Amino acid sequence: MKTSSRLSLGADVINLLIPHRRPFSMVDVIESYERGPRPTLRAARHVSANEPVFEGHFPGLHLWPGVYTIEGLGQSSNLLGIIAAYQDAWEAKGHDPNDVIEALQNLALGYRLQPGYKPEVSAALIESLKAHSNLHVGMSASVDVKLLQPVFAGQRIEYIVSQSHLMENLARYEVEARVEGRTVAKGVMTSTRSIPPLPAPIFG
Repeated sequence: MKTSSRLSLGADVINLLIPHRRPFSMVDVIESYERGPRPTLRAARHVSANEPVFEGHFPGLHLWPGVYTIEGLGQSSNLLGIIAAYQDAWEAKGHDPNDVIEALQNLALGYRLQPGYKPEVSAALIESLKAHSNLHVGMSASVDVKLLQPVFAGQRIEYIVSQSHLMENLARYEVEARVEGRTVAKGVMTSTRSIPPLPAPIFG
């Protein structure tokens, strides 16, 4: 099987993959994905001057909180783990894992109102996403990321994350954030692959 690297997904498809929502959704777009021995995903987030956080961080200076950059790297890692896990599961059933990429790309066509969208191509994936949504929630186990340069409103943060190790319930990622070709954050993150669903009363 060949690896897949062509993948362009917007916010609507990303919302199907991870539970984060505004104002804490830190990934606007997935730009590429490669399965390979070291699955790698590239994503991005545009930092708008209208972000609510700038009301207090800091008044008079639109400085993007470093913890938000780290959160963006964590969400990108989670997205990578989810896509890779779906490919593994699909392949275990004897199917071509690239069908998962095709289904995701097809969904992107639909959400972008572009010609060529075929509902039947993504039907099985959507059903699985709904049935296993609780498995899409990861929890950070370890974060070792250095913030190297500040990020300001109007800039675009690029996330590059690679899965270096997979150990039962844990996944280790090498992560990097860039702005205008400069590295602004870099390090290693480890997270659980999923957490058990919380009791319904917690959600009110």
